[in-house]
Amino acid sequence: MAALAVIVVFAGIAVAILPAAPADAQTGPNATSANGPQVAAGPFMHDLRLTQWPVPTPRPSLDPNAAIAAAPSPTPTATPTPTPTPTPTAKPKPKPKLKPRPIVYADTVAGARAYVRARVGSRQYNCIDPLWQRESKWNPRAGRVSGAYGIPQAFPGSKMASFGSNWVTSPITQVKWGIWYVDSHYGSPCAAWAFWQVHGWY
Repeated sequence: MAALAVIVVFAGIAVAILPAAPADAQTGPNATSANGPQVAAGPFMHDLRLTQWPVPTPRPSLDPNAAIAAAPSPTPTATPTPTPTPTPTAKPKPKPKLKPRPIVYADTVAGARAYVRARVGSRQYNCIDPLWQRESKWNPRAGRVSGAYGIPQAFPGSKMASFGSNWVTSPITQVKWGIWYVDSHYGSPCAAWAFWQVHGWY
């Protein structure tokens, strides 16, 4: 029967131990055989053939927990920060407009002049001013009550009572009537002044 060889793996290197060589084989430290160098061990000569086999690749573990541990951890995806919705700014409520207070003119000749300018405007005032300057010189007591009277020289003076019971002494009441008169009879102070320049009266 042929002798069997013994294979020992040590530190990743497989070593084959062969049975003793035949008697006619060479022995000694330089002896060789067809299978490689021979090494004497004990009372017997054994043919030791050093042969290196590749180390087997370890099989994958069947443990599911080990597979999970070996799997690479997923890289977390950054969640985009939502853009905040701007809060609408409340529109301020418009403040109610205050009605202008009516201007109160002093019941004097100066007050009457200011009132007339405000009523008819500067251009028409430049016509009515010389008209009444010719008629009464802006004197509220010029003339006679029963005849032509007051700043506009109403004839008779009592016509001015429709604008105030104080028509005899009030410059404001007299010029209010005078503005109404030139507007209703001539259309404007400048038209009344133009008529006066032609006729000397209005």
